[in-house]
Amino acid sequence: MIGSIGSALAGMASAVRRFDSASARIAQPEPADPVRDRVEQLTAQHAFEANLATIHTADEMLGTLIDTLA
Repeated sequence: MIGSIGSALAGMASAVRRFDSASARIAQPEPADPVRDRVEQLTAQHAFEANLATIHTADEMLGTLIDTLA
């Protein structure tokens, strides 16, 4: 379970970097392909949310385990 949390955190960090890179490209005076960059932002957002859901699930599982052992 702890390994899945670490993987999810790494995935979230990667999604943030992807989102920031796409945002920086969109902010350029002459963006190369703003549609592609917006799609990249949405993809990064969904990846972040999926990894966040993994962390929530692991948290719930650990809470259940602790309650069971107590």
